[in-house]
Amino acid sequence: MRINKFKNWLLNVPGVVDTAGLDKIAARAAGRAEALQTDGRAPAKARKILDGLREPHDVAGGHSETPAPWNDSDLEDYLAAANVLAQETLGMTPFGSQLLAAANMLRGTVVEMDTGEGKTLVGALVAGAHALQGNRVHVLTVNDYLAHRDATWMDPFFEALGITAASVTEAAEAPGRKQAYLADIVYVSVNELGFDVLRDRSCTEPEEEVLQKFGVCIVDEIDSVLVDEATVPLVLAGRARNELQAVDVAGFVKTLRPGIDYTVEADKRNVSLTDSGLHKVEASWPGVELYSVAGTPLFSSINTALHAEVLLQRDVDYIVRDGKAEIVSDSRGRVAALQRWPDGLQAAVETKEGLRKTEQGEVLDQLLVRDLIKSFTSVTGMSGTAVAVSEYLRTHYELDAGRVESHRPCIRVDRPEQIYATAAQRDAAVVKAAHAAHATGQPVLIGTHDVATSERFAAALEAAGIDAQVLNARNDSAEADIIAQAGRRGTLTVSTQMAGRGTDILLGGNPATPAGHSGVAALGGLLVIIVGRFYSPRLDAQLRGRAGRQGDPGASIIFSSMEDPAANGQEAHGLELTDSVANEADDAGLVTKAGVSKLLDRAQRLAEQERLTTQQNSWKYNELIAWQRRVVLAERSRVLHNPGAALELLEGLVDESLAGRGVSETGVGDEARAGNKLVAMRGILGEAELSRVCHVVLLFELDALWSDHLALLSEQRAAIHLRALGRQNPLDEFRRETIRAFEGFLEDAHANALETVEALDITDGHVDLEAAGIRRGSTTWTYVVDENPFGNQTDQAVKWLLKKLGR
Repeated sequence: MRINKFKNWLLNVPGVVDTAGLDKIAARAAGRAEALQTDGRAPAKARKILDGLREPHDVAGGHSETPAPWNDSDLEDYLAAANVLAQETLGMTPFGSQLLAAANMLRGTVVEMDTGEGKTLVGALVAGAHALQGNRVHVLTVNDYLAHRDATWMDPFFEALGITAASVTEAAEAPGRKQAYLADIVYVSVNELGFDVLRDRSCTEPEEEVLQKFGVCIVDEIDSVLVDEATVPLVLAGRARNELQAVDVAGFVKTLRPGIDYTVEADKRNVSLTDSGLHKVEASWPGVELYSVAGTPLFSSINTALHAEVLLQRDVDYIVRDGKAEIVSDSRGRVAALQRWPDGLQAAVETKEGLRKTEQGEVLDQLLVRDLIKSFTSVTGMSGTAVAVSEYLRTHYELDAGRVESHRPCIRVDRPEQIYATAAQRDAAVVKAAHAAHATGQPVLIGTHDVATSERFAAALEAAGIDAQVLNARNDSAEADIIAQAGRRGTLTVSTQMAGRGTDILLGGNPATPAGHSGVAALGGLLVIIVGRFYSPRLDAQLRGRAGRQGDPGASIIFSSMEDPAANGQEAHGLELTDSVANEADDAGLVTKAGVSKLLDRAQRLAEQERLTTQQNSWKYNELIAWQRRVVLAERSRVLHNPGAALELLEGLVDESLAGRGVSETGVGDEARAGNKLVAMRGILGEAELSRVCHVVLLFELDALWSDHLALLSEQRAAIHLRALGRQNPLDEFRRETIRAFEGFLEDAHANALETVEALDITDGHVDLEAAGIRRGSTTWTYVVDENPFGNQTDQAVKWLLKKLGR
């Protein structure tokens, strides 16, 4: 701890704080809890202590939005009492490190804790403290399974505190969701909460809203949520009013030759047509000018199909299951539920795989994960790798991070990386190392990047006589059972990325059998073999952390090759790794050249920094859009929560129209309005029904115009880099265009609503809004986006033109 503290002080790492400042409070709390346990009245005494800390909130479920700071005395009291009740209700005695972590989180610090150190209990301790203060708490998890499991697991503890807890999952119906969100503590996945925000934004009656005001947010795997997925848009969609204009080019794209007709950039994020490829396009579609308005759909379709054909690999980026293409999260190794590519790319992948094309959706609204998190008044969280992104958390979320050391020293041995000339030689070495460890009975976990690699290794191990357990996106429903057994003697598990799995690997496979634990510990504990570096050192560290849990023995090693993305991306990051490296290898292909591993370290760090920079650019493009959305939502809320406001507004527009046609202000009365359709409808429908119709239509037109606005901005965003040809700043130009596009937005929505109402047909004294096309969006998903400035299809034209102009 002291070494880390000195290092951070010496390097002046922004956002890193020393967590040890609260260790005396945690130690005293642990001592008091132990003293309370000396008689049979410990739980009663603990509850009495908590009663003195409890802040009342009204019976209707009102909660404070901003947590009050905890002083040292109250913090010690709470941790001591909570310690006693955790033992009584959960059979879990919090470690000193867990109390220290909770104390720091209650002071607002993001905490880094090793895998297996009990972050679930820490989160419950923190949530319980805030709920006692009268704050509403959301504990955000990475998936539904963890939300339901953790809420159920910790519920006896919360009940002992006298507070309520619930979970929300995708399967929950609207009434159940609303009831769950009334609880003091709600466990919910990040995506599901975001979808509920979007659905609430589109409701037409106040009682349809399910959410309560946001207060405290505790984020599990906080670096994954706030960093890796911060720019993932959560989307509310409805059936598209207009089909995408596209050209069927799948057959043509398959004829293009790599390196001749198209090139793939070193980081494999973009693919571009060469002059040869462009000539082929021109020959296949003579008379079409690619960079004209008429040629844009063709050019976009070709680039989209080329992206799907070349850059998106089956069993790597996605799997095909039940007749659908399902995206695999590169940070978690599991199917990203409800995630899809933008419609053009989604259709291109489905065409490539011969699948039934999904219905095109129209984006009605969207929400970035970052904006969702920033809507809470207080945010904290925990992760196994938070300190590595401390500067990022400080810059973009005003959060500090600090490390809490494990309650027992980590004795895991992280062996030196082995780098091979080729991927085939690396894979052979991995199988050999796994076979050798398995022969002794030592449990082995092989971590791979994707489904295809995990299944390839499973097949290779089977050929070597080893029956491996496989955990990947195809069978992620069985992950808890597979992980729970991965620490048993003689078990060999092949898995994709382990981040966010939520289940510990216990030596021996069962905490109730100490003999099994001791037997595996004597073999060296769990051996983690990482096949190729991940795009971030944090993901490597998370996989390493599966070994050496709570002071257990264990080991880890990375096997890399000069054909891995980390090595291939050297050129992209301005580093030199010559072909001579491969020549300095032994007969098995093991690279012997000194310093290669350090060079890969640097390339990996630069690659992650590039990803973070890309995210920052994305936020800059979305900041103004987010402000505009708040303006629209304020108007929407005014109409939603004020019955009659819509009718009053539309009648005001009628009055303005009449006044504009020469009727004096004082003359605008019932007689002057008599010839107006809105007035005639009042006579037929009655004021109450007309008010309801105006209410629904105005909300619909606000939403529809916002959807059109988003579509327009998306098109502008796709083409804005053409301004670079005129030496203009694309971001500045995008902001100008965004401001210009929003001018008169509310006035246009009001006018559209009046026009729509006046055009409605009345049949038997009733208006069929559904038949008139007044419907709400009901589909939610997340979009996969790439905010690389030259990463979309239209921008490929810019790259080509700039190259031609020598700029």
